[in-house]
Amino acid sequence: MGRYLSIGVLGLAAALSASFIPQFIAFAAALFSNFTPILDDSRGQLSLIMLLVICWSLRASLADAFVWALVGGIMLDLLSILPIGTSSAALVMIVFVVNGVGQQLLRLRILILLTITAFATVFMTAYTLIALVLLGNSYDIPMLARFMLLPTMIFNLVSVLPIYALVRMAQRRLEGGLQIAPHSLTLGTEMARHE
Repeated sequence: MGRYLSIGVLGLAAALSASFIPQFIAFAAALFSNFTPILDDSRGQLSLIMLLVICWSLRASLADAFVWALVGGIMLDLLSILPIGTSSAALVMIVFVVNGVGQQLLRLRILILLTITAFATVFMTAYTLIALVLLGNSYDIPMLARFMLLPTMIFNLVSVLPIYALVRMAQRRLEGGLQIAPHSLTLGTEMARHE
């Protein structure tokens, strides 16, 4: 069920990332510019699709996580100038790491989540930059780090815990629905035998 849910959730996340979220971030940065001067004139964005994929992958099977990574990558590429599949490859690599680390360190999920979010933000930014350079674009790396990478890192680290809470709540609902159905079928057949 989670695999099919990825299309709707990540499609909505892509739509929000292209419309509402940049406007909200610009408003919040202007509102708090006295307290957070590092966000002045920033080009950083919330990586909502990447965060959803990471949060889902932390508690899902590897096959489900790969589906989320592929769908999320396609959604990202549809909104950018990158060839379709470029972001999917990066998200699949991130999911592979998330799943491997998450299985080894079950008790430290929040710390792992924050650490992986930081590394994934740097990795996705570097991966996208390399892909864009290969397509013929050129960038000033120090300016990119100051005005895009650092604000994006801040937005992602602030947002990942609430997103994880929502994703975990959805996963529990799906797990609960799957556990109730077989139990109720077994209970119904036992009741039919006694009658």
